[in-house]
Amino acid sequence: MEEIEAQQICFEKSLEYIDIEDFSANVLYNADGIEIFSVNGMQERDVIVRDCQSEPYLNMYFSIQGFSSAKPLYSGQEYVIETNQHIAGYTPYFEGDYSLKGRKIETFGICMQETYFNRLVATDLPCLQRFWENVHAGKEADISHNPMPITRHQRAVISEILACVYTGQMRKLYIESKVTELFFLQAQQADNLPSGGHLPIKACDEERLRAARKFVQQHIFEPLTLKQISREVGLNDFKLKKGFKQLFGSTVFDYFIQCRMEYARKILLDTQLTIAEVAYSLGYSDPYNFSKAFRNHFGAICQANYK
Repeated sequence: MEEIEAQQICFEKSLEYIDIEDFSANVLYNADGIEIFSVNGMQERDVIVRDCQSEPYLNMYFSIQGFSSAKPLYSGQEYVIETNQHIAGYTPYFEGDYSLKGRKIETFGICMQETYFNRLVATDLPCLQRFWENVHAGKEADISHNPMPITRHQRAVISEILACVYTGQMRKLYIESKVTELFFLQAQQADNLPSGGHLPIKACDEERLRAARKFVQQHIFEPLTLKQISREVGLNDFKLKKGFKQLFGSTVFDYFIQCRMEYARKILLDTQLTIAEVAYSLGYSDPYNFSKAFRNHFGAICQANYK
């Protein structure tokens, strides 16, 4: 593994602070107690960064592609976020290692100091009430007990932040509004997650549900049906729908669309294929319908031309 010393990654607005092959991280915004950053690129080896945070922060973190983890020195327990997952959490202090794993890395994050995140205090949802009670008590806190899948709406807001063209005071107001929207989207999603009242999933059923997810990943070019997936993994429709949502935080259909759009995005970025060609490869008879689905998922279409 390749380790980069913490002093090499001091945030500096609009400048790259890591440069390994085609791997870069940029601070997109840094003002008034809020910092927004993105990481994008390829890496041959895992990257480990030692960090020491002495003041409280509220962090919103989205692992769009690749694996990210945090390992505090005081506990030694590693917290892992997989591809297409996000978290929102408060830490009064942190000393430990952050790591990025995987050949392709793409992340988006927002760090807020106390002077800023106090503006977001609202207790209308049970998850927010619990969260802010812990924050005000100076305890570590998370919006949800586990990482959550990134939704289409969240992706759209992230795209809007990345594409912001405003400057000066207009940029400040726009960024603040989008950060607030994104935080409450996370809270709303956490509040809608299955409560502890659900019966635990049996180990044998969990294995079948994971097989179902893998089956969907491997058959994105086919018009899959619930019955087909149920038959393949040996679960009835009810257990498949309920268990998939409970275990992975999304419906089978939404996950199928997500896999197709992720594939399309990768092909559009990494090859010279047109939107029309990618659309036809995924079974769309009309490229316009594909473009519409792509925009709904990501918030913005990749630049490509029809043929």
